[in-house]
Amino acid sequence: MFFEPTPSPLEGATMKPEFRTHWLRHALLGTLLVALVATACTPPRTPSRKERALGSAAGWLAAQFDQGGLIPSPFDPNQAALSDSAMAIASLEAINHSDAITDAAYGELLTRIDEYVLDGGGNDRPGALARLIIAVVSKGDDPRDVAGEDLVARLEATIVPSGPAMGRFGVQDPTYDGVYRQGLALAALSLVSPLPTSVDPAGGAVEDLPAVAWLLDQQCGEGPAAGGWMSHRTDLGQACGFDPVTWVDVDSNASALAVIGLTSVGASAPTDPLTFLMGSRTAEGGWSYNASTTGTTDPNSTGLVMAALESLGSSPDAAAVDALLDFQFTKADAAQQADVGAFWYPPFTPGDLRVPNLLATNDALVPLLPGVWPANVTR
Repeated sequence: MFFEPTPSPLEGATMKPEFRTHWLRHALLGTLLVALVATACTPPRTPSRKERALGSAAGWLAAQFDQGGLIPSPFDPNQAALSDSAMAIASLEAINHSDAITDAAYGELLTRIDEYVLDGGGNDRPGALARLIIAVVSKGDDPRDVAGEDLVARLEATIVPSGPAMGRFGVQDPTYDGVYRQGLALAALSLVSPLPTSVDPAGGAVEDLPAVAWLLDQQCGEGPAAGGWMSHRTDLGQACGFDPVTWVDVDSNASALAVIGLTSVGASAPTDPLTFLMGSRTAEGGWSYNASTTGTTDPNSTGLVMAALESLGSSPDAAAVDALLDFQFTKADAAQQADVGAFWYPPFTPGDLRVPNLLATNDALVPLLPGVWPANVTR
């Protein structure tokens, strides 16, 4: 048997305006109450391991600043770790983890610009200037006018104007950090608005700009290292490989910073670096400094390559995240509770005590931050 539904008393009738308003008000109130009850009954989302690791690392890093000062050097507590402090300030700002102490540290850092930037010969070091620019941008300040300095002009002034090294940042010996500092400098300049001339193609091809072209020319184009970078190639006519004189070889850190720098300014490498990066993973799923599948995984290399992958639009997989976070002190490390959140670097002697490492923690934070570095530090 079928029953006809009972008609609503409102069907076919014309409601008076005051009754219609009263009815709609109750209907909306009922809908709101249902939504509130549903929200109250929804359990809070459990943070992922990556999110918990980020919060823990940020907490440890913030605690390393002295009252009104900078992070002490792990090698000499009476000296400040200027580079580590600059890196930490930018990362903490990226996740709004700054406070009065880190604000004071930033102010102190700006009073010591030359101490940080100048080398023994009085020349500006491009890597240090790049770190400062990133920290300044993260604080919402103008790196063209901060503490009476134009950090952008100083960085661009380090570009070699002519000769075989034309376009390279810095007059310093590039053997061990040429590619790294070049990528870092490009990444920092990409944050500046309006774009500095060294990274602004002005309607042309960004790859033709001297600072970008120098880095592109340094890429390995053939053989097992194709797509990667050495710390520096003196002879571009020679294939990439181990140099027994300088001990320089293809390395993951230089490759990662090259990728980050190029993608930051919108440049494309002649050889796709993704294949190289993914093909140089260790058995644990991370990366070693020497970009070897049989190398020793370390948090710095793993963190930087993960950041490079993100800049290429490729999200690091779970194995990479696990490989990185395995270097972080957690509450399970009962004997080292003060170190919870920090990352440790593999001891050079097996069996040695693991100790917190500032640089490892700073490098590990880069891919843990939301978004793509360095753009994610901007306000």
